[in-house]
Amino acid sequence: MHSIRDYQRVLLVANPHSGGGRAARKAECVAVALRERGAPVEMVRTRGPGHGRETVGQLDGDHCLVLAVGGDGTFNEILNGADLERCTLGIVPAGTGNVLAKELGMAWDAERAVGQLCSGEPARLDVGRCNGRRFISVFGAGVDGDIVRRLHAARGEWLTQANYFPYLVDEALQPRRWHMGVEADGSEFAVDADQVAVGNAHSYGGPIEMTPAAVPTDGLLDVMCARLASPVERMSMAACMALRCLHLSPMVDYTRAARVLVSSDEPQVPYEIDGEAAGFLPAAIEVDPAAVRVLAPQSFQPIRREPR
Repeated sequence: MHSIRDYQRVLLVANPHSGGGRAARKAECVAVALRERGAPVEMVRTRGPGHGRETVGQLDGDHCLVLAVGGDGTFNEILNGADLERCTLGIVPAGTGNVLAKELGMAWDAERAVGQLCSGEPARLDVGRCNGRRFISVFGAGVDGDIVRRLHAARGEWLTQANYFPYLVDEALQPRRWHMGVEADGSEFAVDADQVAVGNAHSYGGPIEMTPAAVPTDGLLDVMCARLASPVERMSMAACMALRCLHLSPMVDYTRAARVLVSSDEPQVPYEIDGEAAGFLPAAIEVDPAAVRVLAPQSFQPIRREPR
């Protein structure tokens, strides 16, 4: 039987700027609630990009719990810094997108989230790797990669979903083609794609689902490729994403694979990982099945949906 008191160390990694400053306040509430339950809690407030990864990489001990208090970017840092053989990871949502938290069914309220962690059990989840960098939820290239790149280049301390709106409007009014090719498990899968998503989770952010049939426990990644050459195609894709049926749409190519290669002859095609600008193509992506233990609520139950 799992107990939060069994861990040698419980480290909270809080991004004070995540979710418009909510993470800093929520981390204090989480720390108090965990200490009341007998957990040996320590807390680190990140000072900038890379600090969370560096801190977790220096963590010693053989039975540690590392909790990200923030968004998907904060969790991605601890995922890339942690020794996955020695550490169990978890998240208390306090960010903008909170994709992983939604996948797990984590409560937004701090006290309820702590209750879920204390009564939950570690679940073995798959981990994606893009050019060596781990991700838990999604890789995106082309349209969304460019939006995320431009947003993060211009962002201030705070980031909300409203910050994305001007870039979405600009993309709709001045669309750009990205001409990407995709190989799945060594075979050509798609050509001339403008949006590619490789998902380990079904959610993408808000009501949007780019890989709605993805399951983080099946040992595979879902691959969605779309050609968006006309306004009608872009509107149709947006509607399918909002209705969570993109895996059934005839306008996209959708499959599952263990290895994915995304490339383009266009210069500097940007991609994002777990909602953070991460580089430019090409991208070699693989899955490490059941590679991470994530503390999940008792209600967590992955549901596998089949693509068409």
